[in-house]
Order: sequence, then structure tokens, then C-alpha cells
Amino acid sequence: MTSATTIESLKDKFLRGPSRRMSRILPFRPYRLELDRPVVSFTFDDFPCSAAEAAGPILEDAGMRGTYYYAGWLAGRFENGQKIAGPDLVSNLFLNGHEIGAHTHKHIDVHKTPGQALLADLAQNKAEIAQLTDGRDPTSFAYPFGKLDLRSKFIIRNQFAGLRGIQTGLNTGIVDLAHLKAQELYDCSSTLASMGRVLDQAEIKKAWVIFYTHDVKPDPSNIGCSPGYFKQIVELVRRRGLEVATVSEVLARINR
Repeated sequence: MTSATTIESLKDKFLRGPSRRMSRILPFRPYRLELDRPVVSFTFDDFPCSAAEAAGPILEDAGMRGTYYYAGWLAGRFENGQKIAGPDLVSNLFLNGHEIGAHTHKHIDVHKTPGQALLADLAQNKAEIAQLTDGRDPTSFAYPFGKLDLRSKFIIRNQFAGLRGIQTGLNTGIVDLAHLKAQELYDCSSTLASMGRVLDQAEIKKAWVIFYTHDVKPDPSNIGCSPGYFKQIVELVRRRGLEVATVSEVLARINR
């Protein structure tokens, strides 16, 4: 390794951490969000078959719909031990009124991918999603693994109406449409009581709560939840009379 290569490697190592931290702080698309009432969105990352087959009907039975973030290259494969939904499941979700949002096509880390390669990957995924949704381009995006940095955030900030991360919090007041906040919905890290407190704050602040999870099965992974727990959260939201909308539906109001 040459000295120049060593310097570049060290520079990348020491700058990447601060860049990732700052990308969560600096708003690239600030917007003052003023809702008349709180709204809740249920979202699913990657997404495993169980998220479609278990969570989809729970939402539909409650008159609700969710947002499913699709990475075309993963379709039908296994990710973290989970079978990922294929084209048929994706099309069925869309026909049942759910939103199909976008991840990166190959589920790549955006902060590790050169700019042109990242844009090409996103374009491929958009095209595949459009084929499964009657020609509709996805309008919302979720960062794979929740990872981003200043460079990647700047490159893709306008590729979608809204981009969601995994930074915990409510979307209220000045929000960043290039990095919307979210609330994980995992059996291992949340309870009905703790999610009730999140909804309490959402009602007080008239905020937008974006829940996210991955698999939804009786023995969930550490980034998933059980159907029973998911149904409890859906019922809690329903009993409180809170509006539930897909991410794209909320963004459509914002971008009028």
C-alpha cells in the first residue's frame, strides 16, 4: 500500500463517522409539518414474506394499509434468514391497496456506494417496482440498514418525495423530508405500554408516527415482531381513533 493510499484510507475512516452523524442532524430538505391531527404509518423494510402474509391481513381487517419497502434483487431470496417476498406477493399487496416503496435494488448501503452506481441501482429498482404496480413509480424510500452519510444523502435527496431513516422520533415541526424519523416496532425492544406513550406524544404534538419492522411471525427475529404484538398495536391505534395512512399518502399532502 502506497503512502497516498494509506492517507486516503485513513481519511475515509476518520471522516465517515462524523459524516454519518451529521447526515442525521443537517436537514437537506427541511419542511414545516403542520398537521390538523396525528397520523400513523406502518412500514416494513426489505420485506420478508411474513410481513405481507401476516401483517397485511391484520391491517386490511382494520381498514388500514401499510408501506412495504422493496429491494428487487432480494425478491425470493433469503436475507437474515428470512424469505423475502417475490413479485406475486408484491403485486397482490399493491392490488389490495398497500404502498410499495423503495429500498436500493441490491439492498446496498448508500454511504458505501459511488454516486453513479447508486443512482443506477435506484433507477433499476424504480423500474422493477413500476412493473409490479401498474406503472407507478415509488414515491417513498427507506435507507437500507438506516445508514447514510452527507454525500449519499445529498445525491439521492430529491429522488423521492420522502426518504425515511431509522432515527427514533416523531415527525413534527421542522422535519427533514430527506431523512424522516421513525419508531421501531420489535418484540425485543418495545412494549404495548411504551408504544402507547409514543402515541400519547403524537396526539399531544399532532405528529406523524412512522412505525417500521421487518418480519412478522410467531418467533420473530430481533428486527421483527410477532403477529399478536402487531395486532395489539394496530388495535391500540384503532381504539384511539388515530388516522392511518401510507407514507406516500402523507407525502402527497405535503407536496401539494
